[in-house]
Amino acid sequence: MNHRLTALAVFAAAGAIALPASAQSAKGSLTANGQTGQLAHALAWETDSTTEKGYLDVVVVLSDRKLPLEVARSDEKLETMAREQGLVALRVVLNPDAKVMSAAPLHPAFTTFIRSALWVRWQPSAYNEKLVAGRFHTDGPRSEFKQKWNYDVTFSAPISLDPAAKTKR
Repeated sequence: MNHRLTALAVFAAAGAIALPASAQSAKGSLTANGQTGQLAHALAWETDSTTEKGYLDVVVVLSDRKLPLEVARSDEKLETMAREQGLVALRVVLNPDAKVMSAAPLHPAFTTFIRSALWVRWQPSAYNEKLVAGRFHTDGPRSEFKQKWNYDVTFSAPISLDPAAKTKR
């Protein structure tokens, strides 16, 4: 059973599907500790699922600048860029059933990095083997771990396959 197509069928039946642009794009902002950055670029790729053996998760990285794929695929490199080069980004992992597994807002104003699916909301407009699109947002400002943040961004990105993935389409 193709979990992603099943999830998309549920969204379509609910009337939540809008036809997105197929180009890589994002439009929105991420504010951390009073400083706002604009998110304008989107990357997405499939990688082996951490929760469903034999299936693929989709990782989405939305950022304030174009990123090389090898940087976007590395949590360590993203965090280093946020600290040292002022990167503003949002990294979200979606499982095959279209559920958010983790969300990591990255911003130079953070004094600690946050990684949790608790505070992200996702309104998908496409989720299939070729494209992921929709809206990631918080329900207003969040305040946890002595950090304050919120984000609201719409995006569309074609999905590529992680060459290191063991599971193939």
